[in-house]
Amino acid sequence: MLQRWFGNKAHSRLHYLTLLFFVVGVVCSKFLMSMGLLLGALNLIFEADYKTYYRRLVENRLIHLILLFYLLFWVSMLWSQNWTEGLDQLRRLTSLLLIPIIVAARPLPRARKIEGLWSFFLGALLLSSLVNSISYHFFADRLNLIDIREMSLFGSHIRFGMLIGFGLSYAISRFKHNRWYGLLALWFLFYTFDSQALTGVLTVVIVILGHTIYFLLKKRKIIWVLGIGFFTSILLASLVYYLAQPIESRATCPPNQSSMALAWQKRSSLPFEGQDLRGQVLSSTIERYVMSKNGCAAGAGVQQLTAADIRLIELGFADVREAQGGLQARLFGLRYQLHHSNNPNDHSLLERLEYWQNATSLIADNWLLGVGVGDVSDQMQQRYNERGSQLRPDRRLRPHNYYLTTWLNLGIFGLILFLVIMLLLIKQQMHYGQIHGLLIGLSLAFTLFIEDGLETQMGLTIFAFFMAFYSRRVAQ
Repeated sequence: MLQRWFGNKAHSRLHYLTLLFFVVGVVCSKFLMSMGLLLGALNLIFEADYKTYYRRLVENRLIHLILLFYLLFWVSMLWSQNWTEGLDQLRRLTSLLLIPIIVAARPLPRARKIEGLWSFFLGALLLSSLVNSISYHFFADRLNLIDIREMSLFGSHIRFGMLIGFGLSYAISRFKHNRWYGLLALWFLFYTFDSQALTGVLTVVIVILGHTIYFLLKKRKIIWVLGIGFFTSILLASLVYYLAQPIESRATCPPNQSSMALAWQKRSSLPFEGQDLRGQVLSSTIERYVMSKNGCAAGAGVQQLTAADIRLIELGFADVREAQGGLQARLFGLRYQLHHSNNPNDHSLLERLEYWQNATSLIADNWLLGVGVGDVSDQMQQRYNERGSQLRPDRRLRPHNYYLTTWLNLGIFGLILFLVIMLLLIKQQMHYGQIHGLLIGLSLAFTLFIEDGLETQMGLTIFAFFMAFYSRRVAQ
């Protein structure tokens, strides 16, 4: 229809605009993600070339499996009790149905257009990451940014960190054509380690290792590949050794909570028996900080603190080493959690371990069919109560592992189908020789172990778009 008014390329141009909305929207705009869904669906409807759409979708095995995966969520409503929650989840999962159809039903643009697509993606990542970094490091007080996780202003810091890793992959591949992309790659590396998002770090490690091994295999440098494998193993062993070492505190004076409380009230307006700005028990934060700073958990230790130290404590930093920022601070925080696991609240690693224990306990009783798409939250809360979980009610969340979430939603058959989808994507990318698609597939496969990637609009759009885009051979 539109071709009569705007020429033969009208629908192709609208399709390209839809792809632009998706690649920019996943970075910084829920509005653009929604507009991409609307524009893409309307474009297919008005073009009305349904036989061709059907043929292209039939030829695409990966899309078949994704659509079947979506259908299973509807089937699971048969044994869901909470239909209100189930229908709300299905409404959210509409992206998993529409985006693969929109992307796969029409031909992908030519190579030059695809390069332009990723240029917009990289530009959006660069601008968003600059805004995030400047806002957090220079205007944190004015914007009330307390935690490093609030550094991501446009969406989840977890998924933004993963997108930075994807951007790094494209920047590395363009470096040989334009040296300026080397600076962009360096910025993405700095941002990843500064933001402390472990999902982002994992994605960046996969991307760097993947590109390095890919380059060496092309040059037939097998010995170098083996050397990288050995070096990576040594690094992993060193990391495990570091995390396994207990944190020793040095006491330089007898502990005295009363004197510490009196000294604190003279230095800060936050009540000693209250909470810090992260919602943690303030007295515990103070004690840990002064022990790491001067070893005196008493009034004398608090008196020795500088005004900057007091502000860091108020912001929720419980150790001077955690306040230094960067990846080392994140690793130190994980190390502390592993050796002080009596209270999981407000500790991301310990909370995740509790989520996983709760989910696996529930799966053990519902391993065949799961609990249904509408009942995951209700059943998780009930199981927390039955197990007498130490987590506060506001911290009793869903599994934060999408493989466990899938098993809870759909049972063992849904989990197997999801694993087949992930493995097929990786296999196809190796067959097509598509390094970006391969690294994105590997990143998704590994990061989904530590987060519920398809539980938000941003996560769903990332998964559905990149899956559909790389479900066939991409023009180089």
